[in-house]
Amino acid sequence: MRFKAALRKHASVVARSARKPKELTASTYQIRARDHGTTLLLNRPAGMTLTLPVDTTFVGFTVKMIVRGTFTGAWEVTCQADGDLFFGAITNTSIAAKTDHFAPNTSSNDTWKADHNTKGRHMGSWLEFTLMGPNEWLVTGCVLSTGTPATAFADT
Repeated sequence: MRFKAALRKHASVVARSARKPKELTASTYQIRARDHGTTLLLNRPAGMTLTLPVDTTFVGFTVKMIVRGTFTGAWEVTCQADGDLFFGAITNTSIAAKTDHFAPNTSSNDTWKADHNTKGRHMGSWLEFTLMGPNEWLVTGCVLSTGTPATAFADT
């Protein structure tokens, strides 16, 4: 019986630490391998640039970002190395009751740059990045905007 109780206790500890929150308030942040499984709470309305780790970090590396304070500046996520590309899709929902879905072009988009209210930089927006292999990042999420939704996928 002690073994089962210890196993249940360990499982609950692992489950609680699976999505460790980390609040960011600096203008730049270099995401590291140790950030795997972390939820980054973005709280710098003036804007911030986050850089993903190198694509030699283990396959399956995942980090989630949530906008904690609506941006007036740009929310930018870039890749560490040339040749990295984004795949996947996001949903952009506008307060004006319009929704659209956007996907990177899979040939050159390696940056997420929400530099306008139509690109989803409002509080509650979230993105998740998962390393699929060399040069391949899967991007999923739902962002909130105003006006007619627009894509934030871009090239560096």
